Amino acid sequence: MNQYDENDYKIFELFRNNWALVTAGDMQHFNSCTVSWGSMGTLWTRPGGGGSVITVYIHPGRYTHGFMLNSDTFTVSFFPKECRKALSYIGSHSGRDEDKAAAAHLTPVPMENSVTYQEASQTFLCRKVYQHQFAKKDIAPDVQEYYREHPGVYPVDEKGEWQPHWVFVGEIIGEISKE
Repeated sequence: MNQYDENDYKIFELFRNNWALVTAGDMQHFNSCTVSWGSMGTLWTRPGGGGSVITVYIHPGRYTHGFMLNSDTFTVSFFPKECRKALSYIGSHSGRDEDKAAAAHLTPVPMENSVTYQEASQTFLCRKVYQHQFAKKDIAPDVQEYYREHPGVYPVDEKGEWQPHWVFVGEIIGEISKE
């Protein structure tokens, strides 16, 4: 057991109600995306590894996806309610085209070899321990049907097909909390 196992993070409220920014890269080259899907739990508990993990889901069309694939660490940052407009901006604009953190009036700061934001109320630093794209064939038929019938919900590939999210599991290796 490690220090992160004993804290009550109110996990269902964190993602669903508060959203989060997932950030990968370093201070010289990084990107963030807003997520409302995520989970916290325990996986692969072992000596030297507490097993406290955060799982996030990133669509392959998001610019942040490439950063996640190529980074060994990432952060998951939660914000006070007054930052909701900034998170909405980050979630609706691409870092390919602009410095969206600056446009959202957020201040990037280093967290070890990754990035978080000065305005965040809580940030978890995660060491990536798993990544994989969901297989369409393994997704429940009603979920597949929803995404086929709502093509504007997520970007489609060159064939006009929706693409499933990637799952990224990160073992929590650090935390900053202002609460």
